[in-house]
Amino acid sequence: MHRPLTMELIFPIKDEPSARLMSLKAECLHTAGVISEREEQAVLGRAAKALAVSDCIQAVSWHDETPVYAAMAAN
Repeated sequence: MHRPLTMELIFPIKDEPSARLMSLKAECLHTAGVISEREEQAVLGRAAKALAVSDCIQAVSWHDETPVYAAMAAN
């Protein structure tokens, strides 16, 4: 029996380092055409929430034009 693949399983975000790594992974997979823009934004949103908790929003600064980052920066 296999568990179904979910975004949480493919992009596990548990802490600051994993949020940074999963943001990079999502960006690379989107650039390669493996995941959609919507899926990338979902991962970046989860990562931004995890980084906001640890006061490390600057870790996603390379995405400063995205709606997710703009929303986090506005808060």
